[in-house]
Order: sequence, then C-alpha cells, then structure tokens
Amino acid sequence: MLYGEIMTREDFERALKDFETAVRKRLPAMINIYLANRGNREQETAFNHLVETLQRQRKVLLKDVSRGARHEQKIRYFNAVYNMDSQLRSMSNKDTLQRHMKFRRHRISAPVVYDVGDGPSTGDLLNVDENGILLKTTQKVSLDREVKISLAGKNARGKAIWSISDAGGTAETGVKLMDAPEDFLRELKNQFDDDTDSQT
Repeated sequence: MLYGEIMTREDFERALKDFETAVRKRLPAMINIYLANRGNREQETAFNHLVETLQRQRKVLLKDVSRGARHEQKIRYFNAVYNMDSQLRSMSNKDTLQRHMKFRRHRISAPVVYDVGDGPSTGDLLNVDENGILLKTTQKVSLDREVKISLAGKNARGKAIWSISDAGGTAETGVKLMDAPEDFLRELKNQFDDDTDSQT
C-alpha cells in the first residue's frame, strides 16, 4: 500500500479487513501480554510497534473512507477505530493497570449472571478486591456502562471501569460496585474464601 495513492475498492476492502482483524484479535492479545510482562523491553517494543502500525493503517484508511467508501465500510471503519481507542483507553489508567495486575495474582471461578442493558448473560466471577470485581464477559463492555450482577441469587450493580477482549471474543471486565448490598458482599467473601480454602 503506497501512501497518497487512492486504493481500489478491492484494496480498500482488503486493508479494512486487515485493520479490523488486528484490532479485534492481535491488539487484545498484545495488551494482555504487555500487562502480564510489564518492564519487559522486548514485549514493550512489540506492543508499541503494533500500536504505531495500527495508527498508520488508521490514517491511510481514513483518507479513502472520505473518498468514496461504501456506507457499510464507513461503519466498519469507525467501529474498528472506536474499538481500538477504547482498548487503549482501558489500559492507559495507572490505577486500572495496578488493579488489573492485582486481580491476576489470584483467580477464582464462580458462575455469575450479568446484564449491561441487553438482557441477562452468563459469565464468570474471576476475582474480587476492595473496590470491585473482575468478570469474564461474553464480549467487551463499554467503559462506564452500568452492569447489573447476580451471584448465587444476590444482586448488585456497578460500572465497567475497563474491559479488554481476548482473541476468543470473550473479555475480562473490571466492575466498580456501587452501593452493593451487604448480602451481596457477604456472598462475594464466601466465594473468595471457599476458593482459597479449596487451594490450600
């Protein structure tokens, strides 16, 4: 692809698909590797290279989007850009990263039902800390989206503070609880304690 050249429709479609695939699959995988290996210069270089490549692809595609891309292609392009920006925004907050890493040190697994406004979905409770919970969700959740959670019949609500998808299409979503009822907090503690006991 040469910068400044107008792409044919076939070239544009191919470039758009490459961009979408990289954002949907390669970027979340690289984010997870980067977070799990912070301080590793090789991983940091690879991550930065991918982000720079995506930014270049984004700019090249933007020129042709305005030159005559089909409506459906424009929607796909802007959805991919939004996905990329939200993934990078999710990991840019230092406190969020620290919480993410803390969550990763110990994992639990308990079935949970959550709802982000599209109806109930089944997920997994992966971890708990004093500020919130970590869920495995069927897909990436928008930042600040309200999340209703039901755990063993106990209900609470919170807000998604970060959500990073993996190559399989599911996501790890950090949820900050908002005024969680005591019975829900007790159930969280029970799940954490039960899982800790089973590992000792």
